Amino acid sequence: MLSCPLFKDYLCKDDFKTSKGGAHCFPELRVGVFEEIVPMGISPSKISYKMPGIHLSPGEFHEEVEKFLSRANEEQSDTILLDCRNFMKGRFQGCLAPDIRKFSYFPSYVDKNLELFREKRVLMYCTGGIRCERGSAYLKAKGVCKEVFQLKGGIHKYLEEFPDGFYKGKLFVFDERYALSYNSAIVSECSYCGAQWDQYKLCSTHQCRQLVLTCPACQRPRAFQPVCLSQCQDKDSRGSPGVSPRGNSPQYIQLPVSADAIEDGPLLK
Repeated sequence: MLSCPLFKDYLCKDDFKTSKGGAHCFPELRVGVFEEIVPMGISPSKISYKMPGIHLSPGEFHEEVEKFLSRANEEQSDTILLDCRNFMKGRFQGCLAPDIRKFSYFPSYVDKNLELFREKRVLMYCTGGIRCERGSAYLKAKGVCKEVFQLKGGIHKYLEEFPDGFYKGKLFVFDERYALSYNSAIVSECSYCGAQWDQYKLCSTHQCRQLVLTCPACQRPRAFQPVCLSQCQDKDSRGSPGVSPRGNSPQYIQLPVSADAIEDGPLLK
């Protein structure tokens, strides 16, 4: 991709994340124009990625987490290890994990818990570092934290260096693979029976399409039609119209066949 004239001037060259995956997981390439890569519900002009927390390398973050866990039994810790992702994912040991379904709920969570963060050193992390760029900026803008740090490159880069480190469970990814495994720890359970299970399926209700954990024993009597909530089961039985599982559709740009078709000037802003 870096050799393609479309991308070479716009892609970050030092923070690519690689992992194994079959072609069926990536059926097409589309370039979308977004105001926000991960919508936070606040205009980027008000909370910008240009005002993030202090970036820590995976090695530096590992050392900070190690120190944090060594003081876990202290009554008053000056550090919070904060996960700013959605609820359906693996975790760092000892983290504070907001029970949110979308990143746009993160500002509300922060606003309701400002006293929790007051005068604290906050260590933030997310999948690949993108959410933290604006999540840390929002937290900093509140002016209550002593310091705000974030894991550069996210969990993905951390696991490349520390596959058996302090992160437990699978790493959720945003394609048809759903999750990548770096260690054998199972930190989640079946939504129906509570048995340990960590393989996701989409909720079969078209209005929802959230990810749900359903073990094989609970899949069989439901004919492989898992639902995440009883409300979803009721809606599905009524056959209501569905929505896209990925949220609002972006404005897509069709890639030109050759470099000769590229006009002067930037393609994306």
